[in-house]
Amino acid sequence: MSPIGFRLPWRRQALPPALAAQLDPEEHIQAMAPCAGGKLLAASRFGLWVVEDGQAARLGWESIAKARLTAQVLSIIPTEVVGEFDDGVQVLRDQPTREFVLTERSNLTDVVHTRVRRSVAASRHLTYPASGGWVVLRRVPGRNGLLRQVRLDPGTDPGAPGFDRAVAEVADDLEAAPQS
Repeated sequence: MSPIGFRLPWRRQALPPALAAQLDPEEHIQAMAPCAGGKLLAASRFGLWVVEDGQAARLGWESIAKARLTAQVLSIIPTEVVGEFDDGVQVLRDQPTREFVLTERSNLTDVVHTRVRRSVAASRHLTYPASGGWVVLRRVPGRNGLLRQVRLDPGTDPGAPGFDRAVAEVADDLEAAPQS
């Protein structure tokens, strides 16, 4: 900030050392936003960085199920890989929603929404006895091809007989359809 109390538009904010040390050589920060509690969010082509308490951790775009902004609160639903089917489909479960109270206006939320949306090449909900979930084909920056995932509905048993085959069929159908 300048002494007058506003940021000059042509000056870039310095990266916190914890974040700068973690960035891949080809990774550049596209937007940053300070948050309540001393946290900082930063978006790159690879994911959303959360910087707090001198530590920086990246959530890859392919692991963020949803992002939403309401009244200066950015809410994201991250996922966790809990397994993998024999054909390589990642099995995901939602983690608790994370909320970040933004203290300044920033284009970070636009970048987050765009990156999360663009990471999804195709998706379809699969209803299955005792199971179910969203079958998703995701683009991963720096990687060729699409990543196959199934984001389990609450209470879903991924080991239900035939569920893995049903997920593979839906993924095959999605892959065969023209991608946007």
